[in-house]
Amino acid sequence: MEDKNPKKKEKKIHHYYKKKDIKKDYKFWNTQLVPHFNEHLDIELGPLKSDFKKEDINQTPYELPDNMEWVDIDISKEEELEKIFNFLHENYLENVHYKEQYNKEFLRWQFSPIKNSKHKNILISIQMNKEIIGFFSGLPMKLSIYGKEITVYNISFLCIHIEYRKHKLAEIMFKEMFRRTYLEDVYQNIFVSRKLIPKPFSECTYYYRIFDVDALADHGIKKVDLKKYVIKDETTVKFRPMEKKDVKSVTKLLYENQKKYKIFSIFSEDEVEHWFMPIKNVIYSFVREDDNGNITDFASFYKIDAFICNHEENWSYVYFNIATSISSIELMENAMILAKQNGLDNYIVNSIMDYEKSCKKLNFFSNIEDDNSYGSLKYYFNNFVCPETLAKDMSMILI
Repeated sequence: MEDKNPKKKEKKIHHYYKKKDIKKDYKFWNTQLVPHFNEHLDIELGPLKSDFKKEDINQTPYELPDNMEWVDIDISKEEELEKIFNFLHENYLENVHYKEQYNKEFLRWQFSPIKNSKHKNILISIQMNKEIIGFFSGLPMKLSIYGKEITVYNISFLCIHIEYRKHKLAEIMFKEMFRRTYLEDVYQNIFVSRKLIPKPFSECTYYYRIFDVDALADHGIKKVDLKKYVIKDETTVKFRPMEKKDVKSVTKLLYENQKKYKIFSIFSEDEVEHWFMPIKNVIYSFVREDDNGNITDFASFYKIDAFICNHEENWSYVYFNIATSISSIELMENAMILAKQNGLDNYIVNSIMDYEKSCKKLNFFSNIEDDNSYGSLKYYFNNFVCPETLAKDMSMILI
């Protein structure tokens, strides 16, 4: 197994941001349990604070501006799912190049509780006159960080109504999520953002292939040899959709192949069943068996709707790929074909694990190098310190 000792001298992380991008002062984050830029810490791995007492944690929610209230979301109720879907559709992740949209089944998949989980999902909205003006989620997950196993809450889908983004609601929302996870006896949080705040422990970018070469120009890609970007119609090795009988084998395959990374997700069988069992138009998972029926390879991706230049596309984002009997490159080639066969328009890859190496071999475009449309994704911990970590040394997808 690879040596994960954080004291061992590590190759310095590649930052897409520059020193000039660091603000002189981060008024809010300076009050939080996060590592700061140019700060010398006595610890290299572990929590910034570990002596939490229940009586020291606020038992009531943080105060909101007048006429606003906290509302817990019950995603099992169709009307509440509908409200979240509409709110995110109108307000989430919009820029000049594209707009992403998560369908209702995708949101149900994301936010429904995991069977037999010790910790509950935390779904909160800020509402005014029964209308949502802010939403965010906290989903529990288990990580191995340089050999240390911890449970964290993944803070995601933080979204504020366009008309209320000057009210500093994001700061209140972060504090409220931290408070609620502390009450669940989970004192670490993880989140990603394109914004630079103190202090990212890792950074990645995205690579993509577009299946319809005639659509390259719509994505800002011009003057390329189109023949290099044509995707085959048939897989070169045989995969089949994952079935419930595969859960135990996939759980073992994931763990055995992830533990070589410095930071990786740990999945129980219940979590593998929840996150990877195929759901049409949401999550696609495929397995490859050897002659004895043993699962040797695994490919998965999830679907997001997107609007480019006012026309709709179906994007596939790589989730977890595990190759043992074929090369990582061959597996990714086949995964792209599987995505194309399922009606998706492109294949988008986070630069973690060995994905970046495969992408460069397979003529993927880079969101930074080729069109600068996406920028880098930065990873943050609340109340946890770990060494700066290269994306290729992580096996962790935070949706």
